[in-house]
Amino acid sequence: MGILDKLKKTFKKTSESILTAIVGKKIDEDFYQEIEDALIRADVGAQTSIMLAKKLADKKFPRDATESEIKKFLADEITRLLEPYEANLFDSIDKSTRRNPEIILVIGVNGNGKTTSIAKLANVFKKKGHNPLMIAGDTFRAAAVEQLKYWGNQLGIAVFHGKDQADAAGVVYSGIEKAKSENNDIVLIDTAGRMQNRDDLIAELDKIKRVIKKIDGTAPHKTILVLDGLTGQTAHLQVESFLNKVGIDGLIVTKLDSTAKGGAVISLTQKYKAPIFAIGVGEGADDLQPFSANQYAKAILDE
Repeated sequence: MGILDKLKKTFKKTSESILTAIVGKKIDEDFYQEIEDALIRADVGAQTSIMLAKKLADKKFPRDATESEIKKFLADEITRLLEPYEANLFDSIDKSTRRNPEIILVIGVNGNGKTTSIAKLANVFKKKGHNPLMIAGDTFRAAAVEQLKYWGNQLGIAVFHGKDQADAAGVVYSGIEKAKSENNDIVLIDTAGRMQNRDDLIAELDKIKRVIKKIDGTAPHKTILVLDGLTGQTAHLQVESFLNKVGIDGLIVTKLDSTAKGGAVISLTQKYKAPIFAIGVGEGADDLQPFSANQYAKAILDE
């Protein structure tokens, strides 16, 4: 099953809800209001939903316009909204000035798929000819270290870890030093999952970033926030807090192979101007894919 088909399956309820607002309806003020309401229910966000409904009204479709014409118009508008936030992490690093190494810090709340996403990122980089190292910086949760080691064994990718309960910043420092000595050109750093409102845990992330900068003043070269695609509007709280307290360069949205509404990605990009580095569309090692605005919009509209 291709990525578009996977996303269409995920967003089936959303597309059906929007379709219900379109099919067999007379094109009048109530019609535009129903579409606006359907978009809001899909987590697109009130402001963006109002704007899309207004664009639809301004188009002045004839009363006999077909559902496919309406769907295509909305899909095209959503594509235009999302295109500025397509950010293929894999290609951008391939084209960047080669650093020694490229350091990527991955953060997020427990349960969002952070550790798995790191392994999938490393897998893509390895296939592109890179020599990645994964650092198990979540020293407070033994299961996170074991999970990363498991993926490392499965994919043939090196994992650096310290002792249980070791200082996370110290582990990260030693891991980067090891990467430099062994010519790993990409370092992916896992961190302890933390709620965005825990100031003590946010302070630990700041410490990790300071330690990284001691090795390379330009690093981390990317700080990526991993979000669960099922959390909908709750994702806004996470982005806002991490953006303000830690700083992020972009997002990975996971679990888009389940029953996510889909609209939150639209509202997040419009509000926070956050690039989408990749999306997770399955549990396999190859199921982290570049974000395509066109595919995403088509899936939401089943177009």
